[in-house]
Amino acid sequence: MSLEPEKLKFFATFIESELGIVYSDSNYFQLEHRLNDISNQLGFQNVNDLWLKATFGIEGQFKALLLDLATNNETSFFRDASIFRGTIEMVVPELLEKKPNLKEVTIWSAACSSGQEPYSLAMAFEEARSKNFNFPDYRIFATDFSNRILARTQERTYSSLELQRGLPAHYISKYFEPGAHPDTWVINSRISPSKFEFQQLNLLKPWNFDHNFDIIFCRNVLIYQNIENKIAVISKMLKFLDAGGYLALGAAESLLGISDQFDQIHFENAVFYRKKQT
Repeated sequence: MSLEPEKLKFFATFIESELGIVYSDSNYFQLEHRLNDISNQLGFQNVNDLWLKATFGIEGQFKALLLDLATNNETSFFRDASIFRGTIEMVVPELLEKKPNLKEVTIWSAACSSGQEPYSLAMAFEEARSKNFNFPDYRIFATDFSNRILARTQERTYSSLELQRGLPAHYISKYFEPGAHPDTWVINSRISPSKFEFQQLNLLKPWNFDHNFDIIFCRNVLIYQNIENKIAVISKMLKFLDAGGYLALGAAESLLGISDQFDQIHFENAVFYRKKQT
């Protein structure tokens, strides 16, 4: 059973109010597919019964499932590889020029999804440190709205297919070992769990940190937000980025019309945004 457009708009409006994710009319088919998944998980006979339930309030497990499945967790290891090369070859050396005594680079991976981004950063740092004893250490703070996806990230387990999307073969042999189940691989102890901190976080809700970051990765997040939410998120991030620190966005994203507090820096086909020093 299909939902009428006004019923789909009801759900789309709720999702936008909670997460800022905008479902346009052209994406309602995707929203309906996800609503059908929720309907099945919650034991409703059809998606229209789910809508009737929603009219009495979206709370508890229903709300958690709806907002969880509303997010797009599409990712891969070393997605847009030049952004990782640029971090190691340009960003960190420039940070060291400003802070010669820097021993540990602090990185925030916002909307880290199932963990390929923060673990790719870790592998990039480990490779750099194996070649240069003086290359700084790293600490990665990884957040996502979804507790379910964060739990999966902390399991450090991936399928062969996921490893084949972006990972060089020698990285697989160096940083992974066979998992407990067939066709699964687990990140090994070369990537220490102590390098990471994980936290559930909604970028549109109030949040705070007790420290600043040298680099913030916020990729393929703003593209789903309206302009007001983009401005609000970047304004808050700006407060927790060190002067001269770097922001990395997705390949299709920019700060045009959002913030003038950054200088745009190019590396290969990647773009970084360096916080202006005042």
